[in-house]
Amino acid sequence: MIKSSILLFLTCFLLYLPFSRNPDYFDSETAPATIQMQGDRVVAAYSEYGKPYLLTLNKPDFINRIGEKVQVIYELREPAHAKINKPWGYWFLKDELGWSFGIFVVLLGVAYATTHRPHPDALKEQLNFKQEQKTKYD
Repeated sequence: MIKSSILLFLTCFLLYLPFSRNPDYFDSETAPATIQMQGDRVVAAYSEYGKPYLLTLNKPDFINRIGEKVQVIYELREPAHAKINKPWGYWFLKDELGWSFGIFVVLLGVAYATTHRPHPDALKEQLNFKQEQKTKYD
């Protein structure tokens, strides 16, 4: 039961990911960006149709990557609201993973608790069950 539950959960979670990202993965554009230091903040600089945009980044995560090229993903209607197209931060979010795995563990616990030790009367009823004879076209 646990193996099939884990497999079902991972399948559903991986199918959910591409349709739940913001900016939308399927309707968005990508652009190359350069990580730069601007004043006391780290930004990714990119342009859309010649207009420059800056995406503020988490300083501790990107301070050692200044000058590096990255890919940003954004929607055409809001090019200023972009995200870096990377696994951690766009595809996998800490809060989302915590909540989904937490709910999975709770539901798995409920399923295990309800099926682990059946009531003796229910077990006796299952063992005494006889399937009745059916006709061929019934």
